[in-house]
Formats: sequence, C-alpha cells, structure tokens
Amino acid sequence: MKRKSIRRIAIAVKEGVQETKTFQNVMEVLSRNFSLQVVNPAQYKGASSLNSVEEISAQNADLVVSLGGDGTLLAVVRKLKETIPVLGINLGGRGILNELELQDLPVGVQKLKEGDYYIEARIRLGGRIGRTHLPYALNEYYLARAGYFETPVFYINYTGQTIGSRMDGLMISTPTGSTGYSYSNGGPVIAESIEAYILSPVLPLYRIPSLVVPVSEVRAYSNKPYNLFVDGKKELQDQTEELIIGRAPPVFFLRFTPRPFKQLKKLLSENALT
Repeated sequence: MKRKSIRRIAIAVKEGVQETKTFQNVMEVLSRNFSLQVVNPAQYKGASSLNSVEEISAQNADLVVSLGGDGTLLAVVRKLKETIPVLGINLGGRGILNELELQDLPVGVQKLKEGDYYIEARIRLGGRIGRTHLPYALNEYYLARAGYFETPVFYINYTGQTIGSRMDGLMISTPTGSTGYSYSNGGPVIAESIEAYILSPVLPLYRIPSLVVPVSEVRAYSNKPYNLFVDGKKELQDQTEELIIGRAPPVFFLRFTPRPFKQLKKLLSENALT
C-alpha cells in the first residue's frame, strides 16, 4: 500500500560531517528533491535552520533523516519530541540501525517521493529512579557497579518475583538493543518486531542466563551504589535507589524492504567486521 509522498525533511548530522564532501553530495541530492531543515551546527544553502532536534515539528517535517552512524541515530531518537518517522543514512562504520547506504540514496529518494515505504514501530524503555524520570532507551538501560573493592549483589524483580546474585551489573534491553551491548554481553538476538525485554546479568559470579520476557514492569536495584547508562551514555552515578522500568512510547523507523534480522545480518556482514 502506497503512503504519502515525503516532501519535507529535517536533517540531523553527526558532528564534524558537515565539512566533508560526502555531506555536500548527500545534501545536494536531497535539496533537489525535498524541502529541507538542518539542525545546527550543520548548515546548508537553501535549507532553514533549527537550533536542536527538539525543535523538529510534525507541522514542518514529514521525515527526520539522521546522517551518520548508530550513535547519531540514537541521539536523534533520544531528543525527538514528536512522532515523526526516522530514516538513518549511514556515513561509515557499521550503521546497524540505519536503513540506507550512500550508494542506495538515489533509489531511496525516488521511493520517498513515490510513497513506496513502510513504517516500523520499535519499542522503547522508560524508567525512573525515585522522582527522577530517565530518558527513553531504544537499546538498553545498564546498571553497572560503581566500585571495585567488592562485587555487589544486583537484584531484578519481574512480575513480583525477585532473583539476585553477585555480578558486575544488570542490563535490560529491547529487541533493537539485542544486537548492541546485550549481544556483546552474550545475550540472545531477537527479531526487532517482537515485544519483549532481555534481562541480562553482566559477569555474574555464578552462571545465570539471560532471560527473554514479555513486556511488563521491571524493577532493578543493588546492595551497593551503581552507575546507570542509557543507550551507552552515562546518565546517573552512585545510585542507591531502585530503578523502575516500563514501556515507553515507540519509535517509528521508515523502511523500504521488510528484512527480519536485518540488524544481525548487518552486524555479521563483511563490512561490519572490518
């Protein structure tokens, strides 16, 4: 089923990319086909400027384009306030979350103009510690030991049942995050469309497997202070209170072709390993 033609695009760019020839080439192609807004500090002739991703509005943009790698896309998703689909264009590196490679840009532009695409919803995590509400996580919340003189006990409570053990940390991941730190930690890879959480011990003293569970409230805490990372960024340190996690509003990615396990295939591709 055809969707509406994309006409207005807001663009967020990886820091330092705007000085490259690649950026100029990409922007030249996009500017010939769409009305553009560019998030500062990047600028482009003929495109209007936005001070931040938070300023992107559904009244002025049909699509948000992330130019860079996975970190750039995660930063965009973290800051985007409105429900606007996001398209990642990879400018190098793995770019596992991105949909387009540079060589595919002309075909992608044509599909956008023709409405030949679909929208894919991805679940996110929402959490709070006490009265502090945390940024939503597309990949994971990671509770990591804050000290190194004694291995702490981390506890996780799910549907009223609590398990705990001595370990270096706890990771609560989404299917999107299953190919990120969770994968590096030995966790399973889950099809991105499944609604589930991955509960993964990090370097437990006694072998405890990762658990894949339906989406429901999760509580995590430790008997020692811990640091909290959200999608790889340290958010809080030396925490002693319980982290309460629940479902957050989803993110919507623009896709051209249904590809189950797209992220895993990209992770294991020859380019990803070089």
